[in-house]
Amino acid sequence: MVLFIISLNLATKSLLGIEPENHEALSLTIRVLAPIIGCLLLAFIFRLSKQSWRSNGVPHVIERFTFNQGHMPWPNALGQFVNAIISLTSGLSAGREGPAVHMGASISSLIGVHLKLPNNSIRLLVGCGSAAAIGASFNTPIAGVIFAMEVIVAEYTLVGFTPIILASVTGTALSQSLLGGGSLFNTAPQALYTLAELPWVSASGIIIGIFAALFISYSGLLFRTHHWPVEIRFLFAGLLTALFAALLPSLMGSGFDLVNLSFTGDLSLGVLLLLAICKLLLTATTFGLGVPIGIIGPIMVVGGLFGAATGHIGAFLAGTQVSDINIYAMIGMASMMAACLQAPLAALMALMELTANPHIIMPGMLAVVCATLTSRYLLPDHPSVFQYALELKGLKLHDPALSQILSRTGIGAVMSKDFKRCTDKLSIGMAKTILNAKPRWLLIHEDDNDHFVLMPTSDLANYVYLDLQEDGQSLKEVVLSEIPSEDRLSASPLSQTATLAEAQTQISDMRTDTLYITGLKGEVIGIVTRDMIEGFYR
Repeated sequence: MVLFIISLNLATKSLLGIEPENHEALSLTIRVLAPIIGCLLLAFIFRLSKQSWRSNGVPHVIERFTFNQGHMPWPNALGQFVNAIISLTSGLSAGREGPAVHMGASISSLIGVHLKLPNNSIRLLVGCGSAAAIGASFNTPIAGVIFAMEVIVAEYTLVGFTPIILASVTGTALSQSLLGGGSLFNTAPQALYTLAELPWVSASGIIIGIFAALFISYSGLLFRTHHWPVEIRFLFAGLLTALFAALLPSLMGSGFDLVNLSFTGDLSLGVLLLLAICKLLLTATTFGLGVPIGIIGPIMVVGGLFGAATGHIGAFLAGTQVSDINIYAMIGMASMMAACLQAPLAALMALMELTANPHIIMPGMLAVVCATLTSRYLLPDHPSVFQYALELKGLKLHDPALSQILSRTGIGAVMSKDFKRCTDKLSIGMAKTILNAKPRWLLIHEDDNDHFVLMPTSDLANYVYLDLQEDGQSLKEVVLSEIPSEDRLSASPLSQTATLAEAQTQISDMRTDTLYITGLKGEVIGIVTRDMIEGFYR
């Protein structure tokens, strides 16, 4: 993340001669040309890339976490690094938090794969990388932890919290030591002027929730254009950004300076609404057309502007002294983020850390809840903008509590080593030797095609010691496939790095009742039956 921030600063200064997020200082010609050239360059990179390499940002991390056990492909991460620098340097309405999460998750996942860790550990490392990236990029360690648990991992567990907290603290500490700290917003800590304003705080949350639903719906509408050529989609986003850059250059980049400007109360109600609506349309259009940008920062800016506008309206309606505009602007930031991402706790923690104002938490909680519920009520089928993006790709996120439990548990938690591997044909002496070892199961290799069958050892014991004695037979060889057994199970292979969720899926999809677990060198190290998995969560 430090390398990414330094590279972004160098690109902005060397190519444009400005400080990051200061595109207003550019001449009109450069302001107009920069986003067009940037989008064309991004389209060129996408055209040269494989289709599977184009997926990026937070939706990509959620997709790989949910459907691929957290295994992140390195080409996507490398492309995200380059694409993010291009989009942010060229002044697109973008933030760096989405790319930060993608790169942080990818690095930690690749480390886990290199160390040959089990998949449940790799999933946890994805959460660690996401939290560390958010903390390192914005000096917000608590928000990084909550974001990872609420948006990426989608559950809260003590086992998950501990390493994710350590990762976030480490990433933030390293970033502060190399880049220094500081807050994005210039505001003194203030509290709500009077509790009588709480009804209007609720109303502000509802209003922002409505705009959040509009943002998600409009983005989803544009997601359906992804079958268009990438050059057309990206060029349209570049031209729209160029138009706004000519008329309202402050909309370029993430736009955090607009929120700082709204804190002073110098922007009129009309100007605030104009900037908020234009920023919402520009960000949603760029994101919906598939341009690789981060949207968390821009939607917080949109929320801050709408929040400041509701502050002006509240002061007009009250006709008396009320809280400063910056209170409503900060509440609006958290409300918009929470409603768009369906991540209320992450939004509140980001609000507190970015503004260094703990007094804002109580009214912020009320507004965040109202905005989140409003957006979810209006869009019950796809409440989060990231979930909606994945659903339009045909990826329905279904991760109930049981699936989460099985996904975070390695196969070793239920794997049994109480078995003996053998061939289908055994001498009577070998059979008795196996019986003397008293394994519970026999893993029988029936042919040369790695076809295994699992059978209880008790069936062999009954055959050798009871059935043969009753028949008066004296055999020198036992053929296990000919022994009557009601519990003979066909076995399929599964790697020791798998989770219980993978084991359950494989048993269901392959219609088998048991799995034999292979080690890193291909050796058989254990067995797992359907009953073992069901016994784990019952």
